[in-house]
Amino acid sequence: MMLLAPLFKQDNTVADIFPCKIVTPTEECFDGQATYVSFPSWDGQYGMMKGLAPLLSRLAPGTLRIDTEGESRSYLIEGGFAHVDSEGLSLVTEGAILAEELNLEEAKAELAEANARVISDVKDRVAVERAQKIATAKVALASKS
Repeated sequence: MMLLAPLFKQDNTVADIFPCKIVTPTEECFDGQATYVSFPSWDGQYGMMKGLAPLLSRLAPGTLRIDTEGESRSYLIEGGFAHVDSEGLSLVTEGAILAEELNLEEAKAELAEANARVISDVKDRVAVERAQKIATAKVALASKS
């Protein structure tokens, strides 16, 4: 019989924190202990708590939520990769903005601009669709803040 690491602390409560890090090309946006993380992936929304199996997934543009002991933070992320290993969760993203830093009117203007762009070839279509996804997520998150 194989023994696994215990899921419970000495007082029989779930050991519920794990290391989490958000890194962009220009800064480290978050580096701390999380109790829960929800992030958008190419194949749907993932939720992570302590004990998740190793994972490597491509991130999609959208809302990332990090719950820590006592607070919850939301970020707009612009894609990248999520990596889970024995050391915790690392999110490497092209951009991350705290929800409270978003301006709804600017987000709506960005979405209108993305929707108005003319598509001339496949490369343009991919760039426009990405800009639309990011702007739509930005509007949704700014509306909640």
